[in-house]
Amino acid sequence: MNVLEIKNVCKKYSNNSKKVNTTALKNINLTLRNNEFIGIMGTSGSGKTTLLNVASGIDSCDEGEINILDNNISEMDRNELSLFRRSNIGMVFQDFNLLNSLSVKENIMVPLLLDKKYELLEEGIVNKLANMMDISGILDRYPYEISGGQQQRAAICRAIINNPKIIFADEPTGNLDSRSSKKVLSYFELLHNEYNANILMVTHDPFSASYCDKVVFLQDGSIINEIRKQGDKVKFLNSILEIVQDFDTVRIKEDIDD
Repeated sequence: MNVLEIKNVCKKYSNNSKKVNTTALKNINLTLRNNEFIGIMGTSGSGKTTLLNVASGIDSCDEGEINILDNNISEMDRNELSLFRRSNIGMVFQDFNLLNSLSVKENIMVPLLLDKKYELLEEGIVNKLANMMDISGILDRYPYEISGGQQQRAAICRAIINNPKIIFADEPTGNLDSRSSKKVLSYFELLHNEYNANILMVTHDPFSASYCDKVVFLQDGSIINEIRKQGDKVKFLNSILEIVQDFDTVRIKEDIDD
């Protein structure tokens, strides 16, 4: 069964002051299969974050439908969607979105407390995840007391504590240095390969994208190319870089012609 199916999705934003509609997504079709890790790449303004927001139910689409586990979230009302997202979706953001007034442990616990799943807390699930992410030594500290890489790993723990069916990640390494980025990506790889996590990740970074099974390229709200991993990570990275370079060359030429 496919975990996520995006069918003929379009999204427009209106500028009421100028009465102009901007098309952010144009007839997008994308499928995330079970135990698959897909990356979405594109330049700023290409529509990649909009696609992630629509796919995860943070935003709505104007046309088409979004199916997660054969549930059309496009037809759900706000309450239904909220409950569905809490039970089935984990979100990881570029800015971590941790609460500074709560300790790292308390931040990780938030989804369980919202759903009143106290039995999981008694089973020590927080400590298990913290051990897996190598942050067990900082659980009693506060987000402002730890590094960006540690904050992101805490955010990943929070995202997966409910055992979601799909993880959406929006530029998860965007605010990290190269060393922290590589560590965070290694944990995404662990979740995917060892725990069969289904992941849809937006990134502008070819190195991050090389951890995926497949990379989809967006430009001006449309999917213009995709590539699936064949061979090792280095070979896949080189293939991604070639495509990115081709896009950059075309964009520079169009700018010159304009």
